[in-house]
Amino acid sequence: MQRISIENFGPINRFEADVKDVMFLIGPQVGKSTLVKLIFLFKSIKYELNRFILDASDEHLELPFNEFSKYLRKRFVDFFGITNSMQPFRIQYWYSYDKQIKFYLNDRGLVDVNFDSSIWDEINVIFENVRHYNFNVSRSQSRYLTLYEILEIESDKRLYLKSIKSHIDDLFEDTRSTVFIPSGRSLISSLANQLQDIEPYSLDLFLKSFLENINRLKISFKETLNILIEERQNLINEETNLNQVKYAARIIKKILKSEYHFQSDGERIYLNDDQYVKLQYASSGQEESVWILLLIFKYILDGTSVFVVFEEPEAHLYPETQSDIVELIGLLANINNNQIILTTHSPYILSSFNNLLYAYQIGNKVGINKEAVESIVNRNIWIDPNRTSAYFISENRCESIFDEELKLIQAEKIDTASSIINNKFNDLFRLDN
Repeated sequence: MQRISIENFGPINRFEADVKDVMFLIGPQVGKSTLVKLIFLFKSIKYELNRFILDASDEHLELPFNEFSKYLRKRFVDFFGITNSMQPFRIQYWYSYDKQIKFYLNDRGLVDVNFDSSIWDEINVIFENVRHYNFNVSRSQSRYLTLYEILEIESDKRLYLKSIKSHIDDLFEDTRSTVFIPSGRSLISSLANQLQDIEPYSLDLFLKSFLENINRLKISFKETLNILIEERQNLINEETNLNQVKYAARIIKKILKSEYHFQSDGERIYLNDDQYVKLQYASSGQEESVWILLLIFKYILDGTSVFVVFEEPEAHLYPETQSDIVELIGLLANINNNQIILTTHSPYILSSFNNLLYAYQIGNKVGINKEAVESIVNRNIWIDPNRTSAYFISENRCESIFDEELKLIQAEKIDTASSIINNKFNDLFRLDN
């Protein structure tokens, strides 16, 4: 089980918890985003190591500890800004009981990074293998090569890069790709035709990464979801997975009430076979949700194992539709060893997930008819409570809101505003009488 510990970082005074497969964060506009970005940073270090190796010069590989540490310190600043005005902090992340990385503020007011020996020793082995490979490649390229030898070198390079990635995944005990789906997604849709004119550095780091992600995937959606499923069916004979993909497609159509197509002139939302609107003129709910839905569909279709952060998936969605998007996220959480973290301000999101948690418990009770439970909640989206955690995060406190006895989220914690509003109404009503 992975675990994070935070002391005195930004709005978070103290937080320590296991990072479970399904994690919910609620609270005021303070702390949630900081926490998910810290977890995302640590989960992304394996990707950063891979990228560092691909881009590093031989000179950098001679002093790998200094250079990679410097690289990670820069990434920390990219995530959270300069640190010289911050108070002393300590942030630790355990990938397993004997593998941890720590960021902290040093005496000069700069962020520093510390690896425990088990991680650093293994990283050194990887760097040594890279140096050895680079030496052999440079030696072979110092003479004339036949076309066959060039092709052989390219083939060896692909196998080498694959083995490096596998080695890094084993080191961090995690094969999942990392994905951050930020709030403010409708901006991407609204400015679809102007995005090529926006300087990338002017975008928030997470919006920029999200934009790059969807730009890579747009071309995959030139056809309808049903056609994509048919094409996949022709390639594989895995009916169980295809049933899950078909279920995902049904939920997406129910939410969008339309079909998304990418065409040469941009993104379109088709209301029927003949009528469409450009995405930037679609409803705010469609703009906000379309790429959450399509990313989830793509990961399920491809069988990709992912760690995904969802920021406020409920934005601009009617309560009933929020329940539908919970079903889709629940489906994603249950396949390919996926892991999700979700921030929300919506009691409907939490209550909908409670249905999935309760369905799992009832469906696994002795003497209960599983088919009867499945007639209410699809078995593919039942969520195991043992994989689940939920926290209330505020400036002054961080507390678990997962009821360990009932194995449900205390959804009422998010809806204290209703009590305050109702109390004011009652006070006014008493004055009126």
